[in-house]
Parts: sequence; C-alpha cells; structure tokens
Amino acid sequence: MPTELISLGTFVTMAQNTVFALPARKVRLFTNSAAPALQQSNDITFATNVAVTLTDGMAELAGGFLRATAVGGALVRIVPV
Repeated sequence: MPTELISLGTFVTMAQNTVFALPARKVRLFTNSAAPALQQSNDITFATNVAVTLTDGMAELAGGFLRATAVGGALVRIVPV
C-alpha cells in the first residue's frame, strides 16, 4: 500500500499506526487531539524513530515519515516554517 503524503495546510486524520510521508522540508505540526502520541522517522519501517514532543499542541518536524501511535490516532495540520 502506498504511503500517503500529508500536504501543507490540509487537515489529516491519522489512524493509529498508519505511516504518512512528510513534505521534503521543515514543517510545523498543529494538533488539538487529546494526548496524541506521535513519532517521526527517516525510515518508513520506523526501525529508528523519535517521539514528537508537542508544546501547546505544536511541534517542528524534519523527519521523512510520521505516525500516530495512540488509540484513536490524531487530527493534524502542517504548515511551512
């Protein structure tokens, strides 16, 4: 199954453990989902990954791929930095 690209400026509902590709640039992520658990990785298999730390529902991302690991996923929007 192809990996879906998260486009800049659009709202995306991320299902739990579904991998999404990020644009090839630094972006800012916004979410108002309650307690989302997000990870980013440069590896589509997430063999190595880092947890996304949100501050006031925002985080800057530069990894190639993103996934939500919490039950219920997350509603996110990304914009250019």
